Amino acid sequence: MITALIVDDEPHARRYLKELLKSESEVMVIGECKNGQEALNFIKNKVPNIVFLDVQMPGMTGIEVASKIKNTEAFVVFTTAYDQYALKAFEVNALDYLLKPFEEKRFQEVLQKAMLTISRTQQALFSDKFVQLYKDYNQSLSPHITSFQIKDKGIVKEYKTSDVFCIEASSVYAMLHLKEGTALYRTALNLLEEQLPTNFIRVHRTFIVNIDCIESFKYLNNSTYSFTLKNGLVIISSRSYKDAIARILSS
Repeated sequence: MITALIVDDEPHARRYLKELLKSESEVMVIGECKNGQEALNFIKNKVPNIVFLDVQMPGMTGIEVASKIKNTEAFVVFTTAYDQYALKAFEVNALDYLLKPFEEKRFQEVLQKAMLTISRTQQALFSDKFVQLYKDYNQSLSPHITSFQIKDKGIVKEYKTSDVFCIEASSVYAMLHLKEGTALYRTALNLLEEQLPTNFIRVHRTFIVNIDCIESFKYLNNSTYSFTLKNGLVIISSRSYKDAIARILSS
């Protein structure tokens, strides 16, 4: 079921849209608002799939409303008597634009386009969630993690363990040194060490190294080593980890 919100300051315009949508068994009107602020308050509590949004309204224009909700899952179809707003409408990612007075045929074209877009989006979201569940399930079967998922500015990025040269303690978290830059992983280094694959070795209190990313190494003194990684980073080991290092170097 696709949910719709009608936003228009003219009662007869809201009634007209509601009547057109009554015949659509797959669409349910979940609300009506007479101005932009009412619409924003409504969407805060319940995000519809599609918003039929008038442009010229008192207090706040439809363009302003659309710009505030463009990061939600709601698709916007503008309904207005003024065609000069068409360009601005698409600048705020509007799905389409209905010019009043519009005929039922034109409305049906826009509605079908909206329903198809919403259906494809929902299928894509379901697919993404399924893939993530599958990854989580596989990872739960394995004693070791195979990737790191890090949220950065609202976007989740995934890094394979094979892309990590080394991991450095950073306060109470861990800093991943990658092929390109670094990324903060919000887990303590000691806890993370237990979850890493066997090709990761602790060489210092503050460093865990991916042995597949070691370019060269040399013995220094007092059972310490200098490791040069493929990204150019040089790490000096600690005597505390000499036995573990010796086992790796002799294997």
